[in-house]
Amino acid sequence: PSLSFGPDVTLSLPRACVHLGLRSRLYSARLFLPCISSRYLSVRRMSTYSFSPSSRVASFGPTVWHEFSPLAAKYQAVNLGQGFPNFDAEAFVLEAAHKAIDSNLNQYTRSGGHPRLVNALSNFYSPLFGRTISPMEEIVTTVGASECLYALITACLSPGDEIILIEPFFDIYIGAVIMAGAIPKYVTLQPPATGSTTTQSSGEWKLDMDQLQSALSPRTRMLILNNPHNPTGKVFTRKELEEIAFIVRTHPHCTVVSDEVYEWMVYDDNKHERFATLPDMWERTLTVGSAGKTFSVTGWKIGWAIGPKNIIQAIMNAHQYIPFSVSTPMQEAIAVAFELAQERNYFKWLKDMYQKKRDKLLKSLTEAGLTPVVPQGSYFIFANTRAIKLTGTEGQEKTITGMGMHLRDWNICRWLTTEIGVAAIPPSSFYSEKHASLPAEYARFCFCKTDEVLDEAHKRLAKIPQTKNYAPPETDKTVA
Repeated sequence: PSLSFGPDVTLSLPRACVHLGLRSRLYSARLFLPCISSRYLSVRRMSTYSFSPSSRVASFGPTVWHEFSPLAAKYQAVNLGQGFPNFDAEAFVLEAAHKAIDSNLNQYTRSGGHPRLVNALSNFYSPLFGRTISPMEEIVTTVGASECLYALITACLSPGDEIILIEPFFDIYIGAVIMAGAIPKYVTLQPPATGSTTTQSSGEWKLDMDQLQSALSPRTRMLILNNPHNPTGKVFTRKELEEIAFIVRTHPHCTVVSDEVYEWMVYDDNKHERFATLPDMWERTLTVGSAGKTFSVTGWKIGWAIGPKNIIQAIMNAHQYIPFSVSTPMQEAIAVAFELAQERNYFKWLKDMYQKKRDKLLKSLTEAGLTPVVPQGSYFIFANTRAIKLTGTEGQEKTITGMGMHLRDWNICRWLTTEIGVAAIPPSSFYSEKHASLPAEYARFCFCKTDEVLDEAHKRLAKIPQTKNYAPPETDKTVA
């Protein structure tokens, strides 16, 4: 039994009090409460605590992944949205991980990078960079490329510094920039002038060098270059990289971050050029790599940066206060994977495997009445969706987060997910808010999936021309 004396005081009575008839004598809480043992009295005070997130994260909210991954699961769609392989890594990579754990490599390792891994990276990349890379001073390993980007932005940028981001860009960049208090300046890749029924190459998307030159200022401290590029699949030519290098060379305080996580996914006759190998660029360039992309183990979260000693040391200084060190057995396994990859011709196999998957999805998208942009690299395909017409609230009513309701690419991708059964990602999530309408006619699909998944996507995409929403535009007069 208990008695309540207002919202903040509750009196719990022992049954003995009830049996003795004490309840009938409770004329006043003031008279009676001093006689009651404190163990029967509980006081609930109104909380005075109030929480507000820091200014660094106050602007953050749900991302595109909070919309489309749950939406794909809810409607049992084939998920060609989020870019991670759904197949096993090669056996020699998995065996290396099992052996590392069985060898009791389960404690902290060196903060700057597990010795065997940084040595393996040095041995592997030194010939590719045309120089001897110091494993202990010019390489740092991180919790995936994502932490690498966060650590290097934290280490290199101060509040008020400016950073150049090339749109569209991997959405994780902007979060690290905001948390560093830096100011993003945007330069946009321009699609070709060909129409929506003309197949394009991602190489036709061009960076306006005059726009880039105008965006840099004495306050610019960093430029992030993603090559091969996510989400367009563009592979920058050496000439394009030399033009970028010519511009940044006139800005002595500008560090270049060359995000090369898709370095081994370059197709046809295209060639991956390393920005750090251009004249005078090593001293200002950080090259970011990813074991998740290279060996199809995104959940292992092993990344790295390669660059000059002074910048790598600054990243190490930040990194030691973020995770301190990275998973020891997984670093050991990636070291072994690099040691064995060349003799197994792994990187050619990886390229050929992904090129076949690319071609398979290109065929599916084309037959579905969409117009894909043929990627030179990465494992993503941009597709023009102008042939799909939505009316009223189509593409809006089944939203989970309420995000992007005013943007065509979001509504198209929701419609594809819920009505066709194939999930794609709206590219506007890779643009600044000011430029969010630029990719309105595109959707991003990934092909890092098993052939069975891609075959099922083919069947579902084939339904598009049969819907009332399909209205192919007239053949464009512009010829590529």
